[in-house]
Amino acid sequence: MSNNYQSLKTNHSQSARWLLAILTVSAFLIELLVLLLSGILPDMPKIARYLLDSIISATLLFPIFYFMVFRPMLKNITKLKQAEENLRIISVAFESKDPILITDANSNILRANNMFLRITGYTAEEIVGKNSRIFKSERYNSDLHKNMWEKLLHAGSWRGEIRIKGSDGREVPAGVVITAVKDERQETTHYVAIYNL
Repeated sequence: MSNNYQSLKTNHSQSARWLLAILTVSAFLIELLVLLLSGILPDMPKIARYLLDSIISATLLFPIFYFMVFRPMLKNITKLKQAEENLRIISVAFESKDPILITDANSNILRANNMFLRITGYTAEEIVGKNSRIFKSERYNSDLHKNMWEKLLHAGSWRGEIRIKGSDGREVPAGVVITAVKDERQETTHYVAIYNL
């Protein structure tokens, strides 16, 4: 995830440098054009010349600023609003009546919803950063977990019956669907487990 962030940061930095270079060169060339035009125009009062210079510069610079700065910024604002709306919807869905656990690709816990915490008796502070094995029941042999991981790695999801071990040691039977979340290179970045009690 940090590699994606660094890559995105580098791309934005390079884009900003290119944009600044293009805008600087454009402003320079337009000002040069305005100076050349003012040299061939008849004599006029200084105020009229300054006004004409401003009008020509603004007229020529506006399309460049519009297409290279304002329009992309408006698209980004629209995307940001859509992302915020998606996050709001996801956050409501995350706090559903079903227990939900999210881990990274190494099965280290990133987040659990309130229902999951209520059922296991843990607090978020107690489990975030730990491996999801802390909920593993001793009742099952290693074949179940081996089968589960093979399905997750090859099919991208696994469905089955398990027991969740709570903070007090008691075990709660549950159906679970675990889904692998993949990035654009089809590499697993997270796992989402939704339990059905």
